[in-house]
Amino acid sequence: MTTNCLLLLEKTTVTPFWLAWWFYLLLLVLMAAGGYIFHYLSINKVLHLKADLERQLLERTELLTYAKLNTQKAREDAALANQNKSSLLSKISHDIRTPMNTILGMSALLHETSLNTEQQELTNTILYSGENLLSIINEILMNDILEYSKIESGRELEAKEFDLRSNIEEVFDVFASKAAQASIDLIYLINPDVPVQLIGDALRLRQILMNLIENALSFTTQGEVFVFVNLVDQIDENHAKLGFEIRDTSAGLSPQMLAAVVNDLQSESEISQTAIGKTLTICKKLVRLMGGSLTVESEEKKGSTFKFSLLTNFGKQNSRANIQTEMAKLAGKKILLAEHNSTLSNIIKAQLERWQLVPFTANSGEQALQIMDQETGFDLALIDMMMPGTNGIELSKILKEKHPDSPIILMNKFGNETYKEHAALFNVVVEKPLKHHIIIGAALSLLRQKGKDVSATDQNVKQKLSVDFAKQYPLNILIAEDDKMNQKLVTKVLNKLGYDPHVSENGKDVLEVVSLKNYDLILMDVQMPEMDGLEATRMIRICLTEQPVIIAMTANTLQGDREKCLKAGMDDYIAKPVRLDGLVNIIEKWALQSQQK
Repeated sequence: MTTNCLLLLEKTTVTPFWLAWWFYLLLLVLMAAGGYIFHYLSINKVLHLKADLERQLLERTELLTYAKLNTQKAREDAALANQNKSSLLSKISHDIRTPMNTILGMSALLHETSLNTEQQELTNTILYSGENLLSIINEILMNDILEYSKIESGRELEAKEFDLRSNIEEVFDVFASKAAQASIDLIYLINPDVPVQLIGDALRLRQILMNLIENALSFTTQGEVFVFVNLVDQIDENHAKLGFEIRDTSAGLSPQMLAAVVNDLQSESEISQTAIGKTLTICKKLVRLMGGSLTVESEEKKGSTFKFSLLTNFGKQNSRANIQTEMAKLAGKKILLAEHNSTLSNIIKAQLERWQLVPFTANSGEQALQIMDQETGFDLALIDMMMPGTNGIELSKILKEKHPDSPIILMNKFGNETYKEHAALFNVVVEKPLKHHIIIGAALSLLRQKGKDVSATDQNVKQKLSVDFAKQYPLNILIAEDDKMNQKLVTKVLNKLGYDPHVSENGKDVLEVVSLKNYDLILMDVQMPEMDGLEATRMIRICLTEQPVIIAMTANTLQGDREKCLKAGMDDYIAKPVRLDGLVNIIEKWALQSQQK
């Protein structure tokens, strides 16, 4: 019994040891298997993660490619939409201006004929209403362009050569009627050190000026809106920073309003807190785009001044540089300048002195009469129609009595027709806002004619349309125009000037005609069937040995149309509706230049 118990105890003692050993071995096996399994699972997980990342990368690459394609398509669609809108605006402008040209032109021709009092009044009403309608059309179309510019405000700036004077004067044309009705003078001055031919974005500059001038006119009830351009910094011989100032004689801004506007101009936000600021948003964006800044100064009862700068390149100097030389030949001539606006008077006086002429200035009719009593005679008189006290007509009558040989240029308010009852008094009538080349051309022409046998009582000489014009400026003229009514209008005008023009209806016909006969001047429409005026001009510039003067006479007046015409090789540009004064003056301008060669 004892032996069996010992054996049992021995077996009982050995069994747990072996069990522990086997358990340990089993644990090692399980750990090895677990490690292998864990390793296997980890590799699979990494592989799965890698595959998932590759899939995501592929998906995102495809999405980016798709997005890129969509972005490119969106850009192309936006560019096409902008182009379509631009084309639509241009077409609307052309389609409206073409019949307006005939209506206003024929009315102006009718006005030149002998009419009784009632007929004269009816004709005046047609002309005045037509000019008002044209002003409204201009404003609507230009406002559309301003909205258009907001849409494409991110596009690159254009770099085309343009004429700074013409740029400003075209903006003044839009507001001429509005300013005249409010008896507000629109005046500009470009410092002599600023080249008028620039390379830049003419349309965007016009947009800035349009907004700022419209803003100034909205707050100005009397006085003037004055645009001043100066050279801020000449970077090198071809690059400079120009400064523009738009000053008005409004009631000015209160300190609180001024602070709000200044805050709007300095803020990066496009959300304005003021009514004025909302109209300046587009200006601020465009000025920054052109490398400049926009600021405002204002004082109550002393008006406001908006200033902006822009970077620009200088263009080639044109034939206007010859005017200084031509005027130098007339040095010492005495000029009576009677102008009620002191700003405009000072500008004209400074220009006359630069030409070495001798101006005698008067700000009222009475002051002008005193000067007449003191001086023996004048080579030319520049007289404002709206002189206080003794007006322009009364002053001109007295001048003719005292100095019958003195030619007179009447500076007349836009749309004012009262002078026509006394048309024989005036050699030339120019409309305000004054255009530089028109007043220069008129002054130069009259000073050169001074002393010739011209009867002061000969009304035909004093009329706007006289057959003697062609005798003085003999020219072979070609009219390129497809619209029958406009053909008739321009032909009648030229007939009254003493010309017998030839008419062509399209560009191809023009090329055939100029190959058979030499023409001194071509009045070229732009939009014509078969071949337009731009292409016809390019062909003429290539093919002809003797080159004519080519003047664009077109209803295309939007988005740099003037620059397109000049780039095609045209010498000048006149917009439809064509005013008789404008057509006569532009023909005279180029006839004078041709005679100087």
